[in-house]
Amino acid sequence: GEPSMELLLVANEDLSGSGTQKIMCSGRGFNPQIKWLSGTKQRSAADNERRIREDGHVAVTSHITVTQQEWNEGKDFICEVIDKDLQKTVRKSTSLCTGSL
Repeated sequence: GEPSMELLLVANEDLSGSGTQKIMCSGRGFNPQIKWLSGTKQRSAADNERRIREDGHVAVTSHITVTQQEWNEGKDFICEVIDKDLQKTVRKSTSLCTGSL
C-alpha cells in the first residue's frame, strides 16, 4: 500500500487582508508523518493532528500559514507525507503559479 495524501488551499475568510494564506495537508497510512518545505527550507507546521481510523490506518492533518507576500512571490510550498512503516514518501506542492493543485 501507498500512503495517500491531499493538499489544499484554505480560502481566506478574513477579507480585511490580514495577509496570510493557509495551506492544509492530510495524509493517511500506517505511520504517516507530515513535513513541510518551502524551496529547500523546512517549515514548522502550525499544528499536527493524528487520529486512528476505523480501518486501522492513521490519518494525520497539518497546516501552515504563509504570508501573502511569500505566496505572491510564487514560492513553492511542499507537503511530504513520510510513512515510516511503509518506508515510502509522497509529496505534493502548491504555489501561486499553480493556483490550485
